[in-house]
Amino acid sequence: MATRDELYQKFGPKLMEALALVIMDEINILREQHSLPARTAGQIVDAIDTKLQNVTNFSWMGNQ
Repeated sequence: MATRDELYQKFGPKLMEALALVIMDEINILREQHSLPARTAGQIVDAIDTKLQNVTNFSWMGNQ
């Protein structure tokens, strides 16, 4: 079984974008069911950027 570090080193930005888009689609399906406006790609990017401020670096990332 791969470690967290090993797993994320194997995948790049395309995987992250695909996951964000799938999650956005699913969120918007639920929001539509509750008569709420859809989240935009910009709102999702902003939310991810905010969360990244609290995510610690992987050991292989150095001082990035």
